[in-house]
Amino acid sequence: MNTEDDARARLERHLHEAGLREGDRLPPERELAPLLGLSRRALRGVLQRMELERRVWRGVGQGTWLGLKPAAGPASRALASDPLAVMEARRTLEPALASLAALKATPADIEAIRRCASRGVEAKDEESWGRWDASFHRAVAAACQNTLLRDAFEQIEACRAGTAWGHLRGLIATPALRRQAAAEHQAVAEAIADRDAAQAHRAMWQHLQSIHQAIQATDAGRFSDAA
Repeated sequence: MNTEDDARARLERHLHEAGLREGDRLPPERELAPLLGLSRRALRGVLQRMELERRVWRGVGQGTWLGLKPAAGPASRALASDPLAVMEARRTLEPALASLAALKATPADIEAIRRCASRGVEAKDEESWGRWDASFHRAVAAACQNTLLRDAFEQIEACRAGTAWGHLRGLIATPALRRQAAAEHQAVAEAIADRDAAQAHRAMWQHLQSIHQAIQATDAGRFSDAA
């Protein structure tokens, strides 16, 4: 078992033994790391990985919590029923996040982005593709090193998780679109790794534009009442 897997196993064992469940708050890192016999750096790496997998969420001044971040409220629920409005918000925000990530990502951030992009290429079905697609975009947002922008991304993600998206993803996530999206993810990842902010911005915008066009082709407005 490698060091990362060992650290993950220690945390998972602690969560089980402590009886922590979805919605429970984890102890602060300064307490949890010595309890597990880990450095805070190793613990942060595990938590980052779990956050990409949507096992935990973290907020400034709020700590680390098991499960998905709660939806933001009525405004977010309303937007969740309008996929084109969500895509408009994504096309505005996420290219800027990719550009910042190219400038500010740590080596660990770049590794996480590349790993998510690679797993997306390997995905054989719509469900696993959707999981790694979300993880990729979350990894890019984390790499921008700006908490305010990351919180904005999470609010949009809460909308994207709305019921309308469940119907819509099943329509647009054809094998051809999944292959195209995987290639576009890799282009974004390489631009970030190359520290090319302008190319990262362009690559992310083009990727989201492809998804936007796929949604338009489904007459997305008919899903307005699905959420």
